[in-house]
Amino acid sequence: MRADAVVVGSGAGGGPAATALAESGRRVVVLEAGPRLESADFSGAEGAMLARLFRNVAIQGSNQALYAGSCVGGSTVVNDALCFPTPAAVLERWRASGLELAGFESHVERVWREVNATPTDRAHTSRNARHLAVGAARLDWEAESIPRNVRGCANLGLCNFGCPTGAKQSTLQTYIPRAERAGAQVLAETRVERVVVEAGVLRGVEVDGLLVETPLVVLAAGVLATPRILLRSGVAAGSGFQAHSSLYVTARFPEPVHGYYGPTMSFGVSQFAPEFMLENVTVHPVVTATGLPSFGAEHERIMRRLPYLARCVVLRRDAARGSIDVDGKIDYPLLAEDQSALRRGLLAATELYLAAGAEAVWLPLQQPHTIRDLGDAEALLPQAMEPSRLASLYAVHLFGGARMGDVCDEDGSVRGVSGLYVADASGLPGNTGVNPQITVLANAQRIAEGIAA
Repeated sequence: MRADAVVVGSGAGGGPAATALAESGRRVVVLEAGPRLESADFSGAEGAMLARLFRNVAIQGSNQALYAGSCVGGSTVVNDALCFPTPAAVLERWRASGLELAGFESHVERVWREVNATPTDRAHTSRNARHLAVGAARLDWEAESIPRNVRGCANLGLCNFGCPTGAKQSTLQTYIPRAERAGAQVLAETRVERVVVEAGVLRGVEVDGLLVETPLVVLAAGVLATPRILLRSGVAAGSGFQAHSSLYVTARFPEPVHGYYGPTMSFGVSQFAPEFMLENVTVHPVVTATGLPSFGAEHERIMRRLPYLARCVVLRRDAARGSIDVDGKIDYPLLAEDQSALRRGLLAATELYLAAGAEAVWLPLQQPHTIRDLGDAEALLPQAMEPSRLASLYAVHLFGGARMGDVCDEDGSVRGVSGLYVADASGLPGNTGVNPQITVLANAQRIAEGIAA
């Protein structure tokens, strides 16, 4: 097979890249390792959809799990549809490191419109989210509804399992159809092994031992794949990995919450940002069960009250940096300041839920417990929050491994290989402190339009 351009990946990086290149008149082939499912295929069955739409890896030396979407549309299909513009302080820090990123804000504004990022109104704020709002109001903490990229949301609460109505404006609904209308070909379940480079000249990409010939490759396979592809291709990559380490907090209220209905996320407490954020999350059975610290009969007793449970996530903007090797193994030891911030986040979430009227709170620790006042939480939480003490420490916002200013120039071009670019979150210089969907979309569009020009 031959193509004018190959885009590896179809999510927040690959979607805008494929669109810009196809609309510039190039013959584009998009290679996606995951399956292609359309809205009618999203059954809402939690276990089945988690298995079909996600991939995950565990960090070396800890029980921290990393998750990413693995399907046409990537993580934009399974994320919570939250939209934050790139924080000004983040862009300032990246520019201070030597990157100009000219016009970045204009791309943020464009993708904001193109994915229909709009304010979340009360009709699309779940009871689960409202408990966060009540607690924040009573504590006088800064908090707000978060914009979401949806059209005609039906409040089904299935955002993480693929939207069955097509309301979520993922790249599956937006950029991929645009690219296909411009002539792009999307090949699902097609895993790229490496980029073929001879004497610094790009020849194409290798798929199952076969060569797809092209003078231009845009890697947008995500942080769990793009650095590995580069390393297997002889490009020095893999350093500078970062994440938003996250922990669930569960609370029980005296009245039904039904936290499995409504948008999975729509409200955030920014009182402690950028150190950490508190955001509501879904109360679906599987993910709720895995975040509880108890076992056996006690675990069953809590889960039988599922309609009365509310949940939020403590989302930490990590200071730590780690690395990814050629086999995909990740070394990422959390720093003491990250552990302290997670502890403060768990205490803040406990205080918030108790202020909102919760009758019990459970923190994601290995030992069983039931917290009924803030003193219980302070006594229970260790000062050193090593990952081994935690249950369900995870991250879905991943960054680095092929950073601009290190592996790439700021136009996304990989140093030493003409025609090879990186346009996903692995190229970002660091974490953003907020859900990064808009930042990745904007950066990919900026890079691809630069190539097309």
